[in-house]
Amino acid sequence: MKDEEYQARPIACTEAPLAYPLVYLHDPSVTLDAWLDFVRRRTSGDGTGLIEFRDRADIIHALFAYRVDFDIQGQRQLCIAQLIVAQIPGSQIDRSLVACIDRLKAQLGCRSIAIEQPFQVPLPPTAVPAA
Repeated sequence: MKDEEYQARPIACTEAPLAYPLVYLHDPSVTLDAWLDFVRRRTSGDGTGLIEFRDRADIIHALFAYRVDFDIQGQRQLCIAQLIVAQIPGSQIDRSLVACIDRLKAQLGCRSIAIEQPFQVPLPPTAVPAA
């Protein structure tokens, strides 16, 4: 609906550069070329894609990648990855994300949702044996 604070829509390859500033803020080591390559791979298959969330001013505040996989019982499972959210105090971005993911789950006929860990967790340094 147009009166909602955020609009969720698929990321098209032609508009992918517009989402790059959000990706860069999340991880400056990702180059524009790497981002565009990722978008091409994620938007070319069946059951995979990328969703962006724009505000009324057409600014992208969040995005995620999705794919359909299967759970241990062989049922369709919606997998969410690369979740990047620019939190703005008082916004309804979380509510918009949950609503979009629920709709996507139903549209793709998935029974469950799995959200992958969005950030790399640094491993603790290994202990060096005493000499």
